[in-house]
Amino acid sequence: MMQSPQPPSFTVIVAAWNSSERIVPTIRSILAQTYQPLEVMVVGDGCTDDTGEVLARHFGEAVQWHNLDENRGSQSYPNNAGIAMARGSHVAYLGHDDVWSPQHLARLARVIEQRNPDLAVSGAIFHAPAGARRYQITGLFDDPSAPQHEFFPPSSFAHRRDLTDRIGPWPDPREVRAPVDCDLLLRAAKAGCSFVSTGVVTVHKFAAGHRYLWYRYPSADEQAGMLERLLQPGGEQAVLSEVRADIKAGADKERIRYVDFSNRAPGEIYREARRAKGLERERLQALNAPFLVRQPGGRAALDWYAPAKHPVHGIYRWSGPNPNPRLFIPVSASGPFHLRLSLIAFASEDIAAGFGVDINDVPARVTFEPAGDGARVARVYPSADCTATEGLKLCLRMPGSVQAPGDPLHRRVGLALGEVWVVPEGASGEGLPDSSRPQGGD
Repeated sequence: MMQSPQPPSFTVIVAAWNSSERIVPTIRSILAQTYQPLEVMVVGDGCTDDTGEVLARHFGEAVQWHNLDENRGSQSYPNNAGIAMARGSHVAYLGHDDVWSPQHLARLARVIEQRNPDLAVSGAIFHAPAGARRYQITGLFDDPSAPQHEFFPPSSFAHRRDLTDRIGPWPDPREVRAPVDCDLLLRAAKAGCSFVSTGVVTVHKFAAGHRYLWYRYPSADEQAGMLERLLQPGGEQAVLSEVRADIKAGADKERIRYVDFSNRAPGEIYREARRAKGLERERLQALNAPFLVRQPGGRAALDWYAPAKHPVHGIYRWSGPNPNPRLFIPVSASGPFHLRLSLIAFASEDIAAGFGVDINDVPARVTFEPAGDGARVARVYPSADCTATEGLKLCLRMPGSVQAPGDPLHRRVGLALGEVWVVPEGASGEGLPDSSRPQGGD
């Protein structure tokens, strides 16, 4: 590596899919950079909403809007299209659900001017959903072998514009075993490309992959709140000090290391991610009889661990670090109904005492019955004006999650959930399990 002959110019690419107003904090964080980019491109993956109009209304000509002809379900296609149009010496990326600190591009530019690497990488924090007390921190390294085993999210790095000419474009997610960003970075590392870290955190990620059903129920509240803090005098250091203090007080901290992708089929991870984010829409079932909810089969973001089998209660799953895990119930109901939840165990009595349920974002009335073996059945009654024309959004509310006693993986858990039934009022109850002995879920 040698010193760059002139300061870099950045083309910033934001891949988007039906982001609308939720993209505004992301773009604001780009335009607030102390080192201004040459150009900002938002490239839609076949968007069908008003993202283009929102960008024009908020940012005018400061942001270019390009929308691909069709949706293909991956950042690869918008990223490749943006690179083909880029005029900057370097390409930087920002996820449409992430924000940069104001110093991000300045820090990358300093590394590029001093070291001229193929990829300049800044530190990034993955912020888990509120209350999860879990941070993933990556991109801070001195070891030149780090890119071979540590993942850096696209929002954290900038590369020379010609990088993809040398190692190949962003891949089709259906044709690779690894996630597309992992595939690109691993190819760059294997090709001998140079990576240099800024040594400081300037990226704050709110990963959709950590938020179950995010695309079905999106929100930019976390991003907007973080950006407002970062833009305050001393805000950047205040945020980092708060994270350090939470970790010191017991919050989980981990680096992001690559796993072995060779045992995964091409496109398998891509399909799993689409389901977890809520991009695969289920057909609604008319609620004419008691309905057993089919829960997700694998791990569901930070909301749910993979299913297990209880010797008495059958199939169940522990909730994860997120103390407010979600479920989508694909029913359409024209009349009153209630839910029956088999609660096999709580991780602590404090969690049990603080348990509640929201249906379609409105607190519901909950009553409990013992079900033997320490388990209980919760009957959940929605508000009188609750409608189920587009399915039901179920959110379980707990005051926190704790490390499971005796768990060698030190996982944070909240409750063990068995069967979930939706019961129309007046139903005969045929097919429902005896409340004293819930049978397993599907």
